[in-house]
Amino acid sequence: MKRLVLAVLFVCLAAGAADAHRRGAKRYRIVFIGDSITFGAGHADRAKTAPPVFAAGYVSRMLGAGVEYRNCGRSGATTVDFLPERGSCFKLVESAVAELQSEPGEPLLFAIMLGTNDSATSGPTGSPVSNEDYERNMLAIIERLRELAPGASFVLQRPIWYTPNTYNGAMYLVAGQKRLAGYADVLLGIAERNGDVCAGDFDSYDSFRRNHRRLCIPENGNAGVFYLHPNEIGARKLARRWARAIVDAIETCGR
Repeated sequence: MKRLVLAVLFVCLAAGAADAHRRGAKRYRIVFIGDSITFGAGHADRAKTAPPVFAAGYVSRMLGAGVEYRNCGRSGATTVDFLPERGSCFKLVESAVAELQSEPGEPLLFAIMLGTNDSATSGPTGSPVSNEDYERNMLAIIERLRELAPGASFVLQRPIWYTPNTYNGAMYLVAGQKRLAGYADVLLGIAERNGDVCAGDFDSYDSFRRNHRRLCIPENGNAGVFYLHPNEIGARKLARRWARAIVDAIETCGR
């Protein structure tokens, strides 16, 4: 009898392990596209604390599956810099796509947060970028990514709030902050009109507005101390919301 019980227990454990293996067999592949916030600017070890690092970990735990990702954030980048015809920034994305597609997994998902530098009054490429050009640029990026990665889906994360005195190598200030706020409706419109595009995290904008002293790095600028880049605590909080939006998009697509 004892041997029979042990045998049954072994079979049950084996079946459970096999089932767990099957449930965890899916592997999700994510490309994060963004500027210095996505890049992890200001972090002592961005390879460990940039928002995409935390976000990928959260997605993996939420889904109980493997996650492969690439961080294509670049400091100072605008939607203009990521236009396919311009070169360097988009080539980085092309390389990431090629690497991830060389391994088996679910269709790629692109998590995009661009707009901070577009909103600047002067400095970054193409700034200031109007709502119309911002939309045109985002759609051009998405269209080319569809060609590179058929079946891919897209999550558009709203750029987070920055203080109205933000002025480092680029000039943002109050006018930039107003432009940044206007991009939210553009992103929502793109998501509403495109079935493979989801509106992502829109809550972090107000969260960082209310808690910027705790969540962001204080930086000395030409108009005093400003707050723009998340610190490690802020990166974790931002990443958690990014991850929730990514998981929602995956579940909406029925993957």
